[in-house]
Amino acid sequence: MKRPLGSAFLKLLYFVRPFRSTYMPAIFYSFLNKLFNLMPEILLATAVNTVVAKENSWLTNFGFHDLKVQLLVLGLLMMITYALESLFEYLSSTRWWNLAQLVQHTFRVQAFERVQKSTLRSSLDQKTGNLLSILNDDINQLERFLEEGINNIIEIIGATFFIGGVFFYLAPKVGIGVIAPIPIIVLAIFLVRKKIGFYYFNVRKKAGNIGALLANSLLRLLTTKSFVAEEIEKQRLERVSLDYREANFEAIKWGAVLEPAIRFLVLFGLLVTLVYGGILTIEEKLNVGIYSILMFLTPRLLTPFTDAAEIMVDFQKVIASTERLLDLFDLPVEQSPNTPIAVKGGITFANVGFAYQDKTATLRNVSFQIHPGEHVAFVGATGVGKSTLLHLLLGFFFPDVGTILYDDKDMHHVSLPVLRRQIGVVSQETILFEGTILENISYGYPEATREQIVQAAKNAAAHDFIMQFPQGYDTVLEERGQYLSGGQRQMLAIARAIVREPSILILDEATSAVDYATEAMLATTLREVSKRRTVVNITHKLSAAKLADRICVLENGTVVEQGTHSELLTKEGVYARFWKLQGESFSITNVKKL
Repeated sequence: MKRPLGSAFLKLLYFVRPFRSTYMPAIFYSFLNKLFNLMPEILLATAVNTVVAKENSWLTNFGFHDLKVQLLVLGLLMMITYALESLFEYLSSTRWWNLAQLVQHTFRVQAFERVQKSTLRSSLDQKTGNLLSILNDDINQLERFLEEGINNIIEIIGATFFIGGVFFYLAPKVGIGVIAPIPIIVLAIFLVRKKIGFYYFNVRKKAGNIGALLANSLLRLLTTKSFVAEEIEKQRLERVSLDYREANFEAIKWGAVLEPAIRFLVLFGLLVTLVYGGILTIEEKLNVGIYSILMFLTPRLLTPFTDAAEIMVDFQKVIASTERLLDLFDLPVEQSPNTPIAVKGGITFANVGFAYQDKTATLRNVSFQIHPGEHVAFVGATGVGKSTLLHLLLGFFFPDVGTILYDDKDMHHVSLPVLRRQIGVVSQETILFEGTILENISYGYPEATREQIVQAAKNAAAHDFIMQFPQGYDTVLEERGQYLSGGQRQMLAIARAIVREPSILILDEATSAVDYATEAMLATTLREVSKRRTVVNITHKLSAAKLADRICVLENGTVVEQGTHSELLTKEGVYARFWKLQGESFSITNVKKL
């Protein structure tokens, strides 16, 4: 259930409390700016009364009795007023802009950090494009509101208090008529705000859907072009864009209805001053100077309310964006004790069972033991739980039943970050980042020296091709390393996995995406980097599995067979059946055992 919008706003106020030293002066400067912004009208009205009615103004109280001198003093005060107004406008603007930048930067970094530290289960529930929309568009929406929106609200509040006070001091009867529409305007704004809150939350949700589709479409651009499916992608975008447009229209039409109603109420206040104030002046119950002040100040009091509908709409957009942003802060984070662990390489699964949320069990009663330095392969058909096994090994998920031990320590009782730093992972999909080769190899281990990085590259057989680049290790890779061959990318992935000298090396379909010649080359490389460390090889290629010390066969979410390649062929069970299906031609026969 979504939290009420009001609580989202209160929570936003709670989050920005560390910036009090910025926004408290900003509020003060904004009020002073509004005060001095209104003074020219009062001074002009005083000048009109001095010239037309030839009456002494309040300046006589300060010893200025000559009317011409009073005009000169009024002119000087006008200059001072404009100077102070400009000063406080500068101070308030810079403070609000500074607050907007501080908040957007802090929120973006903290929200991103929360997503990074969230559990994998909660991360899988989030669409990448939607997260991008929140971390970019929604935070930018908040930034724009802090830059201008709050100042506009303060302008309305300040004008109401300052000008309302002047009205009730100079002409209470006129003041009542002019102020009367304001409570009605405020009530209408709150009623409509309550109505459109849901619509703008829906707008932000639809915007997230557009972001998700664009992100996914751009990532699979090669596939789209290969299947000549550009028109399909265009139609998909048109559908979600139309959904966004319709949601926006539902929200906008309420603001469109409100604005004319507010203008009518503002007109009523203006007519009160014009007609009723004019009658009082004709009847000499109000002097010309005061009537002039009221005529000058009435638009300044009521006209900002014509922008109230737009301000309210902007406010609802911010609340909707804040709602989505604060949802990220509610994501559960990974929890583990700070207990350090020095992994020797032993792994034990004891009667482990696991099921993803609201799904049938993926793993059932899985038991096996891996000794330090042992090479064990896990094989099985698609969907038998090999990827789930990887997630459990890395602590992304914990088993629903059973126990996972590293050496003799329960995974629940060790620090997951410390554990993962002692595990190297080489996956099927090699993710390289835009940056130098040096930075890509040391990713996750920034303290690695250049010598360690070079040695890791040599061990991964990557050093030679790296040195063929003019800049060597300082060569900047394009996004995802797209101009490298599959084998080169995988070598860099191996170097990255072993640069910190992990005790355990996990190979997740590490050679399935390359050709047989590259597979043979990588197998030789993996043979070298696997020495003196435990290797867990999760693969569907029996040609790679046969080289392991032991093979565990997964079927229906459990280990149904264990043994060496020869032993499993002799049993004529599941593994032997797989071997006959794949054929020995699929294996690499010229590579020594890892």
